[in-house]
Amino acid sequence: MARPRTWISALLFFVLATGCGTAPTPGPDAPTTAEAVRTNGAAGLNDTKSGEPTKPEGAAAGKDAAAAPLVFIEDDLDGAMARARAEKKALFVDAWAPWCHTCLSMKNYVLVDPALRPLADRVVFAAIDTDRPSSAAFLERYKMTFWPTFFVIDPAKGDVVAYLPGAASAREMRGFIEDAVRVMDASAPPSDPLYTLSQASAARAAGDHRKALALYDELLAKVDARWPRRDDALAGKLSSLAGSGDVDGCARFGAAHVDEIRGAAAPADFAAVLLSCASRLAKSSTQDQARRKAMARLEALVASPPPESTVDDRADALAILAGVKSELGDAEGARAAHEKRLVLMEKAAAEAKTPEIAATYDYGRAISYVALGRGEEAVRMLEQREREMPKSYDPPARLSSVLAKMGRLDAALAANGRAVALSYGPRRLSYLKQRADLQAKMGDKPGQIATLREEVAGHEALGPGQRNEAALADARRRLGEALGEGSAAPKR
Repeated sequence: MARPRTWISALLFFVLATGCGTAPTPGPDAPTTAEAVRTNGAAGLNDTKSGEPTKPEGAAAGKDAAAAPLVFIEDDLDGAMARARAEKKALFVDAWAPWCHTCLSMKNYVLVDPALRPLADRVVFAAIDTDRPSSAAFLERYKMTFWPTFFVIDPAKGDVVAYLPGAASAREMRGFIEDAVRVMDASAPPSDPLYTLSQASAARAAGDHRKALALYDELLAKVDARWPRRDDALAGKLSSLAGSGDVDGCARFGAAHVDEIRGAAAPADFAAVLLSCASRLAKSSTQDQARRKAMARLEALVASPPPESTVDDRADALAILAGVKSELGDAEGARAAHEKRLVLMEKAAAEAKTPEIAATYDYGRAISYVALGRGEEAVRMLEQREREMPKSYDPPARLSSVLAKMGRLDAALAANGRAVALSYGPRRLSYLKQRADLQAKMGDKPGQIATLREEVAGHEALGPGQRNEAALADARRRLGEALGEGSAAPKR
């Protein structure tokens, strides 16, 4: 997601993509094909006060409550596609990454909801870690800008039928999948708005923002506020405007519709995209109105969270609000938002049944601890998590970032080394970048150059589906500067 280096742009990256990533060399604990099946644990729809699951309601409550959670085929997309084709089912793909807190929240609190289990009669469920080499071909064909992104694919043709970036509640996810199946089995004819929404989704998945915009305009012209999926169309158009570079149109459209968006996570996500577009404008009445409208919507969401929102959804809304308040000079308002989100996340982490589920909140907690001047608490939390999850690269990577912010460079470098040793793919390259930055601050020029050479080589080795050309160019530039060769390093 190419955005300017403003704070709010970085925040949007954190909230919607916190994930963002690329491809990997499988780590020592990578599953074999026989082992590559995820059975989600026992959590469900969150209520408005905690991370605890709610009970299903209505006539299907007994059946759904008794059903086992969904089983996902993990990191074997060819096998999942073949199975879906053989069984004449749709293919659902959860494209996620271990470092993405929203991905973990969806995995631990939403996709485990038993209400989704009946969908297995019509859908094969798969999940891919987007940093693994096995995901490269998928990412070359299907474009992602947010992590996680959920796809429903027709396995007969490989066409995208539905596309959902970000988070959703179990109810929203069920409706998303059911509507996709309707389109795929032709029970939604071309005259049905769902058919047009499906075409727009396919255009977004192909990275064709211009085509997507035309289709969203066509769709919005023929539906009114009563259509259940109108929020998806509005959000899709806003993201396509942002992706196309039309930040003025994005700010105007977003300001006009930000109050209309409903859902568990969609309202805050919409406000975040609006703020990102506004941050890229010169000071103007359009920018002021966009910020004012987004701020007001966020304040309302924080005061009265959507009933189906998870703790992660609510924490993200508070993070976006804290960030924009800080950027606009309201230090007390930013601090209050961080304090409130920390209370939410600490409670949810304490109630989590396993360290892996509790780790959903590690990144957000660390960010707020540091913002509140409580860095030592972040260090203790992440050191404990590293002991609990010794095969995970995420705790030492987060720890390294916190220690660096605290000026403890030697300890940060040591933690970074542990993260690099466990990580793979594009995520490993981001940790090499962090290592080179640390070495530069510590005056270790030979070490910095060696690390930058490794980073450049790693970017060059990635397949086209996972290679980030901007990141490669940046790594070459930094290597050239370290070598004293100007703004770019020679290609090898």
